[in-house]
Amino acid sequence: MNTNTGILAPKRRLSALAFAGVMGIAMTASAQAGSYPERPISLVVPYTAGGATDVLARTIGVSLSKELKQPVIVENLPGAGGTIGQSKVARAAADGYTILLGNVGTLAANPSVYKNLPYDILKDFTAIASVGDTPQVLSVRANFPASNLDEFAKYAKANDATMNFGDAGIGSGAFLGGIMLNAALGINVTPVHYRGAAQANSDVMAGLIDYTVESISTAVSSIAGGKIKGLAVLGPKRASVLPDVPSTSESAFKSLDFTIWNMVMVRSGTPPEITSKLNAAINKALTDPDLKERYAQTGVVVPTAEHRSLVGAQALLVDEVAKWHKLLGDAGVKPE
Repeated sequence: MNTNTGILAPKRRLSALAFAGVMGIAMTASAQAGSYPERPISLVVPYTAGGATDVLARTIGVSLSKELKQPVIVENLPGAGGTIGQSKVARAAADGYTILLGNVGTLAANPSVYKNLPYDILKDFTAIASVGDTPQVLSVRANFPASNLDEFAKYAKANDATMNFGDAGIGSGAFLGGIMLNAALGINVTPVHYRGAAQANSDVMAGLIDYTVESISTAVSSIAGGKIKGLAVLGPKRASVLPDVPSTSESAFKSLDFTIWNMVMVRSGTPPEITSKLNAAINKALTDPDLKERYAQTGVVVPTAEHRSLVGAQALLVDEVAKWHKLLGDAGVKPE
């Protein structure tokens, strides 16, 4: 009996030590989550500085810094359609100090555009909150023979073989908008890929291509100059910054809605205490009067309460990945 006790005792001690180790790790993680954040947070933007997503990130960052009492530093990591920036977040520590601002293109469309992504968007990331919705505008050359979406659809159905739309590359917002228009209107207009949205807009202004789908923020200036016509806001409501441009709800294509949503993400495995704290801080930041004024100036809309929730944001992401997989597949877009 004594011999057996001597053999079992060390095992019991090892089990006790292992249990204590696990509890220690859990208590440390809980303590870290409780005191989060204790240092600056990096907000990765997978685009160049100065673009619409970057401007949105900096607007959110300022208000979020106030709520979290720590600097939120925007880090621009463009390249490969957003893959470079998103890869960094996928490899970062799951501690909430490296967060991502992605959008419908980089998050929902990329899995159907790129064959060998170094991450799985649904497994390697956790959605925190949708933070800004930007309706898009159908902008056509000044002498395009249509004055509204219904006339545009009629003309395009008869002439799509000779038409072109401009975008900033496969997976860009303008490309996705053009693909959605093709599907919704029953047309097949060929895209022309540019290195950036500005070049596409310039060629629409010059009359070299027929149209592009652009953000509200850029549409305001391009339409005001008279070199581009805004035919429709691709959403259910007119935009306050473009009061004379009708929405799709005023056409025969009432359900057509192409709004670019933007979402904050973290690496999966981030403690729930931290994801909840980030979500609460973002929701509070979105009530900041300065942020709301900036949003109004650029045509950005605060998302619904559902899409600002942890559960709702994740559901939106899952639904959108599936939606764009079908749309892009039906359009013949093959992952590269």
